[in-house]
Amino acid sequence: MSRYDVVVVGAGPGGSLAAKTASELGLKTVLFERGKKPGDKSSSGCGLAPRIFRDFDFVREMDIPGLKIKYQSLHMLDENLEERFMMRWSPSDLGEYAEAREYFQVDVYRRDFDRFLANLASEAGAELRTGTLVEDVLKDSEGRVRGVVTDQGEKVEGEVTIAADGAVSLISYKAGLRDKWKPDEITLIVDCDFQASKKRIDEIIGPEEYCNHVYVSPLFPAPYVAMMPEGFHVGYGQWIGRFASGYGERPYEYLRRVISSKPLKRFIDRLDAKPREFHAHLLPWMPRLPAHTYGGGIMLVGDAAGFACPLEAEGIHYAMVSGKIAAEVAAETISSGDTSADGLKLYEERWKKSVIGEEFSAAKEWAELWAGIFFDPKQWSIITPLANNIMFWASWSNPHIKNLQRQISKYKENAPFLLEFVKSYLYPLLRKSNFPLFRSLLKLGWMWLRTKKRKGIELIPEG
Repeated sequence: MSRYDVVVVGAGPGGSLAAKTASELGLKTVLFERGKKPGDKSSSGCGLAPRIFRDFDFVREMDIPGLKIKYQSLHMLDENLEERFMMRWSPSDLGEYAEAREYFQVDVYRRDFDRFLANLASEAGAELRTGTLVEDVLKDSEGRVRGVVTDQGEKVEGEVTIAADGAVSLISYKAGLRDKWKPDEITLIVDCDFQASKKRIDEIIGPEEYCNHVYVSPLFPAPYVAMMPEGFHVGYGQWIGRFASGYGERPYEYLRRVISSKPLKRFIDRLDAKPREFHAHLLPWMPRLPAHTYGGGIMLVGDAAGFACPLEAEGIHYAMVSGKIAAEVAAETISSGDTSADGLKLYEERWKKSVIGEEFSAAKEWAELWAGIFFDPKQWSIITPLANNIMFWASWSNPHIKNLQRQISKYKENAPFLLEFVKSYLYPLLRKSNFPLFRSLLKLGWMWLRTKKRKGIELIPEG
């Protein structure tokens, strides 16, 4: 039986950072990966947020293909899947550091990024064992995790086990930390990877114009187009609970409708892109603070812990942050001789004080915003026409003052919907952000709406 200080399961971003950090802290570390190579089992591409390059200096040194995404765009389609409104924006001057002002993200393939990080862990001294599935955990008489069992029946002991084995974490289940995700805590993501030559992408789009896209319509939940070094992904997600309750159509039907829509078809044709691979995977998307992230002898990091952003489910940065924190806590508790649940509670205390805890301070509000707007197609039958009318005052159809009067009248007609939108989604976030002036104005607006309702003005019904 082999023995280590730290056993890490899963060589994704969280696991590799945990193994790298633990090794640098002088701990004997083993890193297990079920794929033949790190990245083999991951969905094809991902976006690296600017804060990854700010917080982890070594990422700046990586030499792998990537695209700097300098624009984001939102496309609003009608019931005929015709584009009615589009807006595009670049990084804001409000960014606190250079990368945040330069680009939104760097899109790379996970096969490249995961291998880069796993190699760093190996160079730091971690033993990387690929092609090995960890099937169970070892426990002592008190129920504390003391290591793992591989698919070959090998028992590997460890003072601390760090589970970084993704959303469907077998280790968290075997350790007794989680039975299963709740229906509103996990999403099914489906996407199609298209191949297009880098030369054609640069000819049609250009390096200074790399842009990711979100499409909204009354006919499907918001899909995305994410540019990649050798093509792009088209995909979307939805909470499992909605699929299970019969909400909408089957995932594949939505994806087929997205890809065959006129704007997407034009995009695909312009780049002469060909479908290369279909992906379907689960991703935690928590409307609440993650719980049960540690136990006796074990800590969960990344997706295994539920550390994906509650607004748009970005998880790479939080996986890396939690992996680093877990390794540092492992070093401290091994040194003190207390790797019990009481000792490892330090892990939860640390991640709650980190950017992870800060992001999840408004988890409910962020998740409800995405669920109620972007994951709810029926909203766009109202929002899209309103957005399309934004510049009607500038139309040459009539005198501009007359156009403005018609425009104001239309917005006044939809005031109940707009105020309900503000009350349900914007006000909760502003309240969390502690803006007294905005709160007062929104309360006055809502009081006005309630007064009009009592006077008999019909509100737009739900649905």
